[in-house]
Amino acid sequence: MVRGEEALDVIRMYQDGVSISEIARRTGYDRKTIRRILREGPVRERPRPQRSSKLDPYKPYVLARMEAGVLNAVRIHRELQSMGFDGGLTILRDFMRPHRPARSTRATPRFETPPGQQAQIDIFVFPYRAADGQQRRLYYFALVLGYSRFAYGEFLKEYNKLSVLQALRRALVYIGGAPAEILSDNASVLVRRREGNRVEWQPEYLDMAAYFGFTPRACRPYRARTKGKNERFGRYVRQAFWPRTFTDLQDLNRQHWHWLETEANVRIHGTTHERPADRWQREQAYLKPLPTQPLVLVRTEPRQVAWDGTFSWNQSRYSVPWEWAARTVLVREQETGELVVEADGQVIACHQVAGKPHSLCIDPAHHAGMPLNTPCCLHHPLGIQVAPEVEQRPLRVYELVTGVSNDE
Repeated sequence: MVRGEEALDVIRMYQDGVSISEIARRTGYDRKTIRRILREGPVRERPRPQRSSKLDPYKPYVLARMEAGVLNAVRIHRELQSMGFDGGLTILRDFMRPHRPARSTRATPRFETPPGQQAQIDIFVFPYRAADGQQRRLYYFALVLGYSRFAYGEFLKEYNKLSVLQALRRALVYIGGAPAEILSDNASVLVRRREGNRVEWQPEYLDMAAYFGFTPRACRPYRARTKGKNERFGRYVRQAFWPRTFTDLQDLNRQHWHWLETEANVRIHGTTHERPADRWQREQAYLKPLPTQPLVLVRTEPRQVAWDGTFSWNQSRYSVPWEWAARTVLVREQETGELVVEADGQVIACHQVAGKPHSLCIDPAHHAGMPLNTPCCLHHPLGIQVAPEVEQRPLRVYELVTGVSNDE
């Protein structure tokens, strides 16, 4: 049986004056077949009868729900099940697919920057299973120069202002200078708050920007594609480097920095068609030189002291004099690991940052002379347990509150 294009070719050759015998020779068909094609035309396939489906009785309902704006197949499937539908989710999705509204395109123009103009930074989360079988996670700081795509990255154990700014400082040393601007998202470690186009930066980040001479910029919320160079680099790290076997954080970062130097920064980049290291050599002349004096970083944040005379910092608790219970203090974490607590312009406590989370760092002198009737004694970290005093009231007071009288 000759169908479709082959039958049309036979008809076309005959119309062009080719004999039936020649057409049979060219196509390999019998001359009787050629004559039948010329007499009847191409054989049209009969439409296959449409098979019935479990969804047929419910299709009007599905279309009505989609018309009402309900496009979630899982939700509609749950509704159909309550109506007696016992079919699967796949058949429903297949039916809904051609009826869905066309998605609006989200085209983003490529944004290229001149040498030394911009770097992009971001933090990514990398979950992993530790040797003890527990599910844990690390944070990955990445900086990518916009012109050369030269990149720096390192894994962090903690995600806070001090650890991120320390990583940024090491990144600027690695790339050999500071760009004119650094683009980031609106992470709380860098941005205190944002209202529309107005960005209030964290003071420590602003001080760092002024020290190195770059301008901080934040992309619009929910617009991660603005810093697409860094987003793509994060995906590249997940695909080409992660996961890894490592003994500790230092070992992991040593492996990663070796990978940056031997693979990531010397590969032919898919967009520039050059090695990032080669373009970086040209870009270095446009980066601002780094100051000769090292920048000392401090993480400063307010903390609320609980009734037990302690405050939380990096998943551990630290004590202050009991007089400051239920008040706000200012905590400064130095790069040396010292924790300085200030209130009303004076230092009221000093601690060393705990080496592991969920630690309890208590200075016994902070709770010396604590009155036993203060709320902070009720759950004292040193083990003092004092029952709260309960005021005794006449029964008549409770009768008035509840509306129930004992005389009834």
